[in-house]
Amino acid sequence: MSMETKNNVNPKYKHVSAREKYCFGIGAIGKDAIVNLVGAFLMLYFTDTLYLAPAFVGVLFFVARIWDAVNDPMMGMIVDNTRSRYGKFRIWLIIGTLANSVVFVLLFHSFNLKGTALYVYVSVMYILYGMTYTIMDVPYWSWLPNLTNDPREREKVSVIPRFFASLAGFSVATFGLYVIHGLNKAAGEENLYAEHGYTVFAIIIAVIFIVTIGITVFNVKEEATLGSKAAKTSLKQAFHIIIQNDQLVAFIGLLLTFNLCTQIAKSFAVYYLKMCVETNIYTLSLNLQS
Repeated sequence: MSMETKNNVNPKYKHVSAREKYCFGIGAIGKDAIVNLVGAFLMLYFTDTLYLAPAFVGVLFFVARIWDAVNDPMMGMIVDNTRSRYGKFRIWLIIGTLANSVVFVLLFHSFNLKGTALYVYVSVMYILYGMTYTIMDVPYWSWLPNLTNDPREREKVSVIPRFFASLAGFSVATFGLYVIHGLNKAAGEENLYAEHGYTVFAIIIAVIFIVTIGITVFNVKEEATLGSKAAKTSLKQAFHIIIQNDQLVAFIGLLLTFNLCTQIAKSFAVYYLKMCVETNIYTLSLNLQS
């Protein structure tokens, strides 16, 4: 019996080290901290800090989700067609992370714009946020199944980034307002929902985002695709495939609906908690006065 058979190692399988598994998973911390700050608090920031019309914000979010349904498959095709000595995932992960970090911070900074200029600014920034996030998010999750071709090991690896993503999402959604309020208090802002707290918190998360993705990029190996002979898929072919695949269309619609409903649920939860806190503070002040 050979040593390979004895140890149940299949030489055809591409294995990934424990260090690479966790370095890849750590990359999910920053990216999901960003998406959860936007998902949970952006609507509150738009309506209660910038005083944008709620109807406008709702329409903007809906239009952005529709565009995401088109944007995501396009980015997937671009990644699949990428040929470089650095691979096809790493290069887009770097570009998307840097671009999204800048747009993310700008999304939570209004430059004191007012009226129509403010509405145009937030619309452009929010659409750009979604597009730059896609540039980073699609290659990140597409890289996951390419880390190893061992089905059992792939299942084990997939748990790690999802754990870190859930941890980041829970932390931001649970403690986000406390951090924003604390930053505003430290700056001497009387309004706990002032823009300053959102902007500084966004900068902190953007730095964490760049650092955690940097850990992934510099510690996880990827094969070069420069000399790959795989056929490239055109944009027309990609949309033709999507349209003809009714199951894929249904899945895209389901995913779009799920993301929209999740964002609505998060936003309503934040408004509810905000009203409860303000009501309790108001009641406590009346009791103290009496």
